[in-house]
Formats: sequence, structure tokens, C-alpha cells
Amino acid sequence: MYNATSLIISLIALGFSGFFAVRQLRYARSASDMTLLLEVALRATLDRDFQNDQMYVVSHLAEEHPPDGGMDVLPEQARLATRNVAFMYEYIGIMYALDMVDSRIALGIFHFRIRQVWETLEPYIRAERVARQAPFLPFFENLYIRAQAAAPEEIFRSIGLRSTHGYAPGA
Repeated sequence: MYNATSLIISLIALGFSGFFAVRQLRYARSASDMTLLLEVALRATLDRDFQNDQMYVVSHLAEEHPPDGGMDVLPEQARLATRNVAFMYEYIGIMYALDMVDSRIALGIFHFRIRQVWETLEPYIRAERVARQAPFLPFFENLYIRAQAAAPEEIFRSIGLRSTHGYAPGA
């Protein structure tokens, strides 16, 4: 009787320990997600060079330079700007693909710019792939495809955000 009671108490304690360990891991992962993503977001938001490069890419690149030959054959300033912007989204795409960040947060923060930048750079990226005869920026492309498939309002609703425009949990 004593052994059975001890065993039951031990199993209950083990169950609680396992439950709280899993819960603690979830909280730790959530904090890690936010740290990684906020570091990237803050870099992009606060870095004047990145902002200027991104504005150049979406506003002037296509007017000034054809995509022939890809990104690596662009003049130096255009090449540096496109690489700075494209690889920032590639890094976000890597974190997204490897489940290092919560996809809702990644897409919620960057949704508009992912789509805008990809659609501007896609001809340059495709030309670069032809020139290299190899994959180029595949994680950025995957991130773009995921952003295309996810309406921002649905992302915000899934997180539980509210808006003066009406999206809310379950609305």
C-alpha cells in the first residue's frame, strides 16, 4: 500500500514537473522570438542607411537600372542598396522557415514591406539565379509566398489585436 501511494505521488509530481518544464520552454521560446525579431526590426527601423536603401529599392531601382544580369552587375551604389535590403528579408525568412520566430509576429510586422520589396526585386533575383545557375534568396521568396497567403487582418486577429477599423478576435 505504502509503495503504491509513493508511486502515485511520484508520478503526479513527475507529471507536474513535465507540464511546468514544457510551459517554461514555451515562455523562453516566446522571449527568444521577440528578441530576435525585435533586433532585426529595430535595426531596420532605426538604421537610416537601411531605410534609405529600402526607399531607393522600392522607388527608384527599376526606373534607373534594368534587371538584366541580376543584382551583382548593378552599379556599386544600387548593388549595395539591393543587397542590404534583400538580405535583411532573407535573414527574416531564415528565422521564419526554421521556426526561430513566431510567424504571426514576423508577418504581422513586415507583411507590407515583404511583398513590396519582393515584387520590386523579383526580376533582379530571377536574373541573378540565371547568372549563378543556383538558388538565390530562397528564404526571402518563401517568406513572400507566406505573406501573399496571409491577410494582415487575419494575422492580427489570430494574435488577438483590436483595431478601430474592426478586426478583433473572432470578428
